[in-house]
Amino acid sequence: MAAAQNIVSNFNVGVLGHVDSGKTSLAKALSTVASTACFDKNPQSRERGITLDLGFSSFCVALPSHLRSDGDAADAHVQFTLVDCPGHASLIRTVIGGHYFTDFAILGCVLANGTLGIVTVMVSRV
Repeated sequence: MAAAQNIVSNFNVGVLGHVDSGKTSLAKALSTVASTACFDKNPQSRERGITLDLGFSSFCVALPSHLRSDGDAADAHVQFTLVDCPGHASLIRTVIGGHYFTDFAILGCVLANGTLGIVTVMVSRV
């Protein structure tokens, strides 16, 4: 098990986009800590091949020196908690529910597919 890190701040980042835009793959690639409900571990998610519920994972980065205050330890870190959201339009209520505790979002789009319905809904809610 990794040693505990001195975490100064946490930011919750929503990972949004249409089905098959790579949201879960991005969250998996960035994360060093995974919750029990992340990365489509739900059997129904695996069976259907889509994210059905919010997934949580995180990673830490060293606090940049220009953001340090006198009280911060030398090993101070910022934690980013990723909230992997479903991408199917029928699950938009889950996405909207997840946005209440996110600080900002990453919107993944596959431009070759053009504008898709859920992306339009997500952008209009921001």
